[in-house]
Amino acid sequence: MLKLLNKKINNKYQALNVTRLAWREDGFILVTTILVMSLMLLTAVYAVNFTITEMKISTSQAVATKTYYLAEAGVNELIWKIQNDSATGQAFLNGTLSATNDIIRNNIFGDNNAAYHVSAINTVPAEAWIIATSTYQISGKTSQRVVKYYISQATGTGNNWEYTIFAGGRGSQQNGNFTFTGSGLVLISNGGRLHANQDLKVQGAEVVINDGVVSASNNILTVAGGILTLNNSSQSSPTTTIDILPIDFNSSAATSWKNRATVTYTKTQFKNLANDTTLNGIIYVTGDAEITGKNMTINGVLVAEGEIKISNSGQTLQVNSNSTYGGGLLATGDVDINTSGGSVTVNGLIYAGDDLELISSGTNFVINGSMAGFDAKITASGGAITLTHTPENFQKVIDPTNNANPPVIQIDHWEEQY
Repeated sequence: MLKLLNKKINNKYQALNVTRLAWREDGFILVTTILVMSLMLLTAVYAVNFTITEMKISTSQAVATKTYYLAEAGVNELIWKIQNDSATGQAFLNGTLSATNDIIRNNIFGDNNAAYHVSAINTVPAEAWIIATSTYQISGKTSQRVVKYYISQATGTGNNWEYTIFAGGRGSQQNGNFTFTGSGLVLISNGGRLHANQDLKVQGAEVVINDGVVSASNNILTVAGGILTLNNSSQSSPTTTIDILPIDFNSSAATSWKNRATVTYTKTQFKNLANDTTLNGIIYVTGDAEITGKNMTINGVLVAEGEIKISNSGQTLQVNSNSTYGGGLLATGDVDINTSGGSVTVNGLIYAGDDLELISSGTNFVINGSMAGFDAKITASGGAITLTHTPENFQKVIDPTNNANPPVIQIDHWEEQY
């Protein structure tokens, strides 16, 4: 009897343990399930938040791009107006641009969210800041972009151009300077006049002027040990400002350089020209003209609807004056020549609508003609650049009858976004 009772107790105890074990397993599964589901929920929330953030970033970038191009469109519209509307163009040339010349656009390209306001402020006649403020509305918020361009139009004359070296910017102190730097003797100038519409500076180097004139509308400076040696020459500052040479690059006139070109290249086609190429006549490039690590001869004028960039080490660049067109290197933008060794000979005019910079290290560098830019700098070491005022090489280049419609050139660029 006692054995039977113990057996029943043991059976119940075992059943109870089995039940407890089952409860523990079910509880573990429940807790694990909750933890897994929580982790999955957190992952889903993170994924959703990440996706939303990426969408916001993408939208923000898209809107920022829109506002930038809206501002650029505003700048281009006002430049077009200066070039094509006689009243606005005359106000720009006279230095009398005002709020009456502003452009205000809403609902641009049929988009009610897009707008811009563009104004222009003359610093001096024929030079001005253009300021374009664009806005784009989205989700009750406003994206804004401000873009500024400094523009200039050449208003001088090619008659009796007496300048061997000329820097023509007038409206702001950072433009219109001519700076000479390097080591030892950096420039020998023979004849003609060296002029800067702001400051002419010789810094830590020597410039020798033979039978010529040095002038600046502001100051002539020799700093950091710079030496200006005048042989049968004189200097004068401050003087009046001088208008830069007009060059008609690409107007619709039959006399523009583009329409008179004897051969036209794209930027890529010109860059891919073979070593030892010889070009004749008016060579027009619809973009930047780049010469890198190759010999080249130009019998005439190289004209770039952009920048001219020359980077050689030990090679030869020869520019010869053509009996019909003259000779030279002309660019609507910068002219940058950086050479080491080798030789550069330019019989004609080097002209930059924006910055002109020559860097020569041990190069036999000779210019028989003239140099002109909005702002200019010469750096030389291991041998001086020799520049001789030679009007017969560039007079046909600057002939006023062929340069009646100079473009409005964009100089400085500045922008902000918020």
